[in-house]
Amino acid sequence: MKNLLAILAMLTVATTLFAEDESISCKSDLGECTFTLSADSFSKDCTCRDGSGVGESELPSEGGTLESTLPTEEECKAEIEDFCGNAGIRCENNAGECEVEVDGNYDCRCFGLMEITSGNIEASEEACNSKLVELCGTEPATAKTLCTDSEIFNECLTYAKSFTNTCYEPMTDEEIEAALDLPAETSNTTAVLAFCCQSYEMKEEFKTSYECVEAAESCENGECCDTCDVFVFEESEKDDDEVISPAPDDSADAGNTEVPAEDATDNADGSDAPTDGADDPATDAESSAEKEESKSDGCSMLFI
Repeated sequence: MKNLLAILAMLTVATTLFAEDESISCKSDLGECTFTLSADSFSKDCTCRDGSGVGESELPSEGGTLESTLPTEEECKAEIEDFCGNAGIRCENNAGECEVEVDGNYDCRCFGLMEITSGNIEASEEACNSKLVELCGTEPATAKTLCTDSEIFNECLTYAKSFTNTCYEPMTDEEIEAALDLPAETSNTTAVLAFCCQSYEMKEEFKTSYECVEAAESCENGECCDTCDVFVFEESEKDDDEVISPAPDDSADAGNTEVPAEDATDNADGSDAPTDGADDPATDAESSAEKEESKSDGCSMLFI
């Protein structure tokens, strides 16, 4: 009898340990949720269409029981509505990303460009993707397409080479030239060139750091890089890769010496200011009742 009880106890324990988790998932145009129930935990994981999410878990109480149970399909969708009801829409391609709020207000950023374009469109995924392609195209900007003034380009190239050889991974002249055709947010070197060409303020900051590095008595182990505040791009969640996330810059083109874009459009604040050169598939500015869009045009040229 004792042996039979022992066997039954072992079977009960084994059943509990090896019982498969139960789960239910649901989705809507707002997002999706997954609920999972196991012998020793209950969890909820919801992700909204704009990328925001929530994760919760519950452990057994002192009595060894879980208070929560798996929801029905209707209850699961109600959770999506409750958590993601105000979630906007986010779209992204190789050239940039846009976020559209539920009221249609959007912000778009083209990778490699420092400006953020705002306006109002229909709050739909289709409209988001259409606006993204209109503003940024499908391919990211490169240092070559962003640097259209030979004098500024050569000045920025001097800074980029100095930082690369001293503070970044060293590159040959041939490697740097090849990198000019890569996306502007590929590395520190291409980023310095791209942002230096677009912003007079950043060009002056790079110049200050460059002069500091060149004046340093010793920088064999990179000690002067921190001291001279050499530019290093920040981490981003985009595809778990490192991309550039500079602070927004309201400056005009670098020293007003860059070749101006043929079609300068109004900025978001309604002021007329030229934008820097960058290949942009859009040729016409689109007006809205609340905000005006700003775009960048230009041509692809390389000066050494």
